Amino acid sequence: MTLSIDGAAGISGVNGTASAPALKGTDADTGLFFGTNTASIATAGSERLAVAANGNVQVGTTIVDANGKVGIGSTPTTDLDLNGNCASNAVAVSGYDIDCSLGNYFTKTCNGNSTFTISNVPSSRAFTIALEVTHTSGTLTWPAAIKWPADTPPTLTAGKTHLFVFVTDDGGTRWRGAAIVDYVN
Repeated sequence: MTLSIDGAAGISGVNGTASAPALKGTDADTGLFFGTNTASIATAGSERLAVAANGNVQVGTTIVDANGKVGIGSTPTTDLDLNGNCASNAVAVSGYDIDCSLGNYFTKTCNGNSTFTISNVPSSRAFTIALEVTHTSGTLTWPAAIKWPADTPPTLTAGKTHLFVFVTDDGGTRWRGAAIVDYVN
């Protein structure tokens, strides 16, 4: 193996591998290694980060392409491609405002007449909300922007739990609403 160190051209001649990087400190399996038009970082003998000639960056199984698209477990074909499970926090609604900046899945217990509002809706993209309501008593009132099938909000039974899904593609000017009602609490 020939190693060249040149003040103008840098260090060349050694590619290395994840388990034996070309450039390393005292830890034999942690450092930089190279392939054809790629540069990678390894720790504990495993590749952790790679930069390809096309600008794609791979961190573990997550790939960020040169256009900023992210693929988790897959090569991205849209802004975010997810190959596997996805989990989200359930956000307890404070008052009756569904704040879209806090998440996509919301919960609320309603004891009496309740009027919902929706705030902080992302603009210029589609957005979906799921709302789980434990309905003890009262009437639920929805923003006028929510359009229901046949333009009729669902009939709800007090003492049950209901699941609502709302979708907008215009920043919340119009929402399409769907309901699955009357789950046993």
